[in-house]
Amino acid sequence: MGFLVFLARKMTLQQRENNYRFQLDGLNQKLEDLTDYVSILSQDSVSATDLATIPSSLFSQGLSELTNAHLMASQIAEQQFNEAMASNGLYGQGNNPYIAELTKQKLYENARVQIQKQIRARMNEEEKSLQNKKLRLETQLKQIETELQAMDQNIASGIKNQISTFGLQA
Repeated sequence: MGFLVFLARKMTLQQRENNYRFQLDGLNQKLEDLTDYVSILSQDSVSATDLATIPSSLFSQGLSELTNAHLMASQIAEQQFNEAMASNGLYGQGNNPYIAELTKQKLYENARVQIQKQIRARMNEEEKSLQNKKLRLETQLKQIETELQAMDQNIASGIKNQISTFGLQA
């Protein structure tokens, strides 16, 4: 009868093992998607092709973040340009439109790089969190696998004991 208790426990452990494996698969996919997304953010300029390669699980978030980054960088660049113009007439009396546009573009690029760094830092923190969760799941999975091995041995010895009780040979 004791081996039946072991069988019940084994079934419970197998269910937990399957659950942990499923969670690990999901975490691995999230980590892969996050890595792909961060690599896209690491580029100096994000093109339409890059947008198309954003993993589907992060597409709406990525599109939203990149759009917001563009808008914020544009606002910051415009504000910095206006402050520079007001404070010291940075571009002389002629205010050459070509130089002004180049300056705005450079200010925009600098602001966008800073915003992308902030997004990457946040994504790196999320990646660390997922890595920690993955490590915990892997540890729990190893414990379950160890217990399952012990359970198999106990079940086998329980069956042998039951068989020998009835005078049969295993």
